[in-house]
Amino acid sequence: MNKKKPEWINNEQVIIQHMNSDHSNSIVSTLNAQHGIKDPEAKMKSLDVNGYYVLSCNETYFIKFEKSCNTTSEYKDELIKQAKKYRNFEPGKNKSD
Repeated sequence: MNKKKPEWINNEQVIIQHMNSDHSNSIVSTLNAQHGIKDPEAKMKSLDVNGYYVLSCNETYFIKFEKSCNTTSEYKDELIKQAKKYRNFEPGKNKSD
């Protein structure tokens, strides 16, 4: 079985660096929403067509998307969708933190 590589594969490190530098709050809030982990130091580690991996406290967690992403545009759309959906899960954004 020959799987076609996603179009974004050559931009993987650029996407990861951009997210870790400019949108770390989105990574942190999504990790909290999907896994109940509040780690302001969480970092995106690698990408997958169905989501991405996050490194938090020396453990790796998978963040799942609602749909598979084969293009950079689709990936960006899913990241934006999660940022909006999980905004209230950012540590310090609600009274229970």
